[in-house]
Amino acid sequence: MNDYLDLNDDALVRYPNPSIGVVVPTLMNPFFPKMLSGIAETARIQGYYTEVFNAAQDGGDWTNLAARFAQGRQQGLILAAPKVTEKIVRLIAETEPMPYVLTDQADDVPGALRVAVDDTTGGGLVVDHLVGLGHQRFAIVCPPQLPFNMAARYRGYLDALGRHGIPRNAVTYVSAPLTREAGQAAAARIVKLPGITAIITINDDLAIGVLKGLHELGKRIPHDYSVVGYDNTDLSNYVTPELTTVNQPVMDLGHAVADCLLAKIERREPEVPATLPVELVVRASSGRAKLA
Repeated sequence: MNDYLDLNDDALVRYPNPSIGVVVPTLMNPFFPKMLSGIAETARIQGYYTEVFNAAQDGGDWTNLAARFAQGRQQGLILAAPKVTEKIVRLIAETEPMPYVLTDQADDVPGALRVAVDDTTGGGLVVDHLVGLGHQRFAIVCPPQLPFNMAARYRGYLDALGRHGIPRNAVTYVSAPLTREAGQAAAARIVKLPGITAIITINDDLAIGVLKGLHELGKRIPHDYSVVGYDNTDLSNYVTPELTTVNQPVMDLGHAVADCLLAKIERREPEVPATLPVELVVRASSGRAKLA
């Protein structure tokens, strides 16, 4: 049996154990199943099932979630979905008040308990690495509206670029949604921009798409461009060339956020960790800047 269960599955009525709910934006991104495994592992040890609500599946229709609240199935919620956090917090207040904890993907809620990864430092590590390789002109690929954690990464990029004296006109922002297909399309735009030698993407899916797009355009990585992602998803080690990226302690994040929620449920004082550390994983997709 899976460690976590789909909240939309009516078969869940068979499980009488207390449960916690987790709201995620998607299960297609490999980050979230891995985080869910960490949550479920901690919850199971303490006698709770983990029920998953996939926000993408219901397209913003929260009636199903509200019905589950009304059944009193969940003792608490972990919110990991951007754009819907405020709606769900309001729904909790209107239906079945319960403890909740945010991960760093969720929108900001004043006074709410949040467990987060040190993404600002992670963004800085990316820039430090590339500047150390001699890169001076950059493309940053990300969507125009960033969730809490990705906004922290972006701040980390900009802070580090400023620290290294890289002027703003040496950095081009390339707008793209968080998909591999969008990364592939972004590559076609980047190759038309003069002077860029380093491409930073806000997550690994975008980076994998960029690699594919550059390959199809006959570009060599890292000879023509260095590409650095973020998340260290499983695929990052299987693309060619292997992707330089930032590793997040995703399982640890799952353990920590579950511990905090269960403490709130059981009326204990949560031990909220400081931001969880990240590390740069250097692989073959980054190299020294090509001389002009």
